Amino acid sequence: MRPLQLIAPFTCAGLIASFAAALSAQDGVPHFSNQAANAGVQFTHTNPVFFYEADYTGGGAAGDFDRNGRVDIFAVSGGISRDKLFINQGGGTFLDRALEWGLTSVHSGKGAACADYNDDGWLDLYITSAGTVGQPTGPGHHKLYRNNGNKSFTDVAAAAGVAFTHPSLDDGFGAAFGDYDLDGDLDLFVAGFRPNNNGSRLFKNDGDGTFTDVTAAIGFWSGTTIGVNAFAPRFADMDGDLYPELLIAGDFGTSRLFHNDTDGTFTDVTVSIGAAKDENGMGQTMSDYNGDGRPDWYVTSIYQPSLGWTGNKLYINSPSGQLNEIGLAADVHDGGYGWGAVSVDFDHDGLVDIAETNGDNGTPTFLNEQSYLWMNNGNGVPFTEAALTYGFAHFGAGRGLIDLDYDGDGDHDIGLFTNFGPFTLWRNDLTGNQIHWLRVSLDTTAHDGLPPDGYGSIVSARVGGNTQWRFVFGGDNFQSSSELVAHFGLGAATQVDELKVRWANGQETVLTNIPVDQTVVVSAPEDDQWTRAGLAIGGSNGVPQLRGSGSLLPLSPAGLSYTHGKPSTLLYMVFSFNALMAPFEGGTLMPAPDFIRLFATNAAGDWVVSGVTWPTGLPGGTQIWFQGWQQDPTGMVGWISSNGLKATTP
Repeated sequence: MRPLQLIAPFTCAGLIASFAAALSAQDGVPHFSNQAANAGVQFTHTNPVFFYEADYTGGGAAGDFDRNGRVDIFAVSGGISRDKLFINQGGGTFLDRALEWGLTSVHSGKGAACADYNDDGWLDLYITSAGTVGQPTGPGHHKLYRNNGNKSFTDVAAAAGVAFTHPSLDDGFGAAFGDYDLDGDLDLFVAGFRPNNNGSRLFKNDGDGTFTDVTAAIGFWSGTTIGVNAFAPRFADMDGDLYPELLIAGDFGTSRLFHNDTDGTFTDVTVSIGAAKDENGMGQTMSDYNGDGRPDWYVTSIYQPSLGWTGNKLYINSPSGQLNEIGLAADVHDGGYGWGAVSVDFDHDGLVDIAETNGDNGTPTFLNEQSYLWMNNGNGVPFTEAALTYGFAHFGAGRGLIDLDYDGDGDHDIGLFTNFGPFTLWRNDLTGNQIHWLRVSLDTTAHDGLPPDGYGSIVSARVGGNTQWRFVFGGDNFQSSSELVAHFGLGAATQVDELKVRWANGQETVLTNIPVDQTVVVSAPEDDQWTRAGLAIGGSNGVPQLRGSGSLLPLSPAGLSYTHGKPSTLLYMVFSFNALMAPFEGGTLMPAPDFIRLFATNAAGDWVVSGVTWPTGLPGGTQIWFQGWQQDPTGMVGWISSNGLKATTP
């Protein structure tokens, strides 16, 4: 069993003491109020059939599903009605567009996660489900809604191979995306609660719109001697070697941390690194709570000392790779019957705070217990609980939590999903004179070797001698996933001196002198081998997407994928050693192509070829251009084309 080892860039000097001292004069004061009615996001989670562990459910996801720069909200309804898709209209309001977007199924949904699994530029949805309401529950009902880029979704879970987790029972609660093998596409882990680990699955993304269940093939559970009652998974690089670990919050003392062995396998190191402390792991969240540049792990758990249950755990990631649990010392342990949690700098003082929801309808001890808000004081001082002081006055059976900036004012708000109860949207109206901020979103469309939206990246912001780190890892809070953005509270600072992104492959992008109080989009450097060319973005506005894969080394495997084209239609694939940029469709015209090959798209409008051996004899720096064309009688010129694609040999 190999222990976690610390690898750069987490070898940063200085801890939180000087950082906290520099921020001690900040005066930001959060003010929360439930704006669900005013924002148009009123709905109540219900379930007509008490399927297995129905009282554990209630979740959703935050993401920009129409890519207009405003974050939207998806909510799992539970069963009596269809799920909700609240599209942000701007001005702090939403409209439910689920019907128009094709989300019409009435099913016993549990949790949700969103990510661009097929790297076409659009956020997709994965929903764990026990099946159609009115029919017996069972396996094979999870949903993968592919975002078609035209304000519609299509359920492709069965075709993609992710509809089933447990072989015979309804199982599957939280789900998380992450690129565990660093191949540039997002893999998927689904957490199952049933005994013997039969309902938890690791799905490897095959890069062609499908997944392969590799759980048994890699012996994922071979080093785990217990059954994990898994609720909330998360991929996160804990040791800085780029390869993300898998962290699972599990009930009945079964939370686990699996070290990524970098060869496609994982090793259970939970006990050896000190992570087996929570008695009833439910939800989780992650951030850098002590300002040392390493990701720490917060796991929610029941606080009931009479039963020996010691509550939430805060695992601080040390330079040695050990996790030091300080929940009691930090005074963030007593969160009642804890469920979902999020990590956000709510008051913009540069220190990451924690919000947690809890409650249990069936246990009098925790009936109508409040949600909690722990404000980080820094410098080793215990957190201060201030939920009611700041207006975060939620009582009841909370389950999933999301953080997002739905009104675009720079401070982060809270969405709270309740089991058999109403959704609440807690707007943060932060006041004070020193409450500046910066939000950073990541764009990886120019680099086919990086996972979409910057998954696996680390963003740091330096002001003077003080640096903050945020981790774009995604993950499941508890059957819910937050807006994927790096958010920094900056206090009195009016500019960020240095903004650095360490991408998932270790490359870095550095920007300097960034004005505050804005959302910055940082683009990844272009892929040295494959570059999408032209003016149009493949996969959007009716433009088919063409992607390449492979190192382009002699005799190495390579591949092409063409998606979002016309279904069951002849495809003209053009290859050329030169190209002329042209301002239409894909934006790249090849006037004298060297080769044209004919293929046919499938019923979904896709065509994929993989495992082709790259030829020998091409000098380094050789450029080859690709583009796909299809006849389209409905178009102005009778044709549609993909984006251009340039391959450059190393």
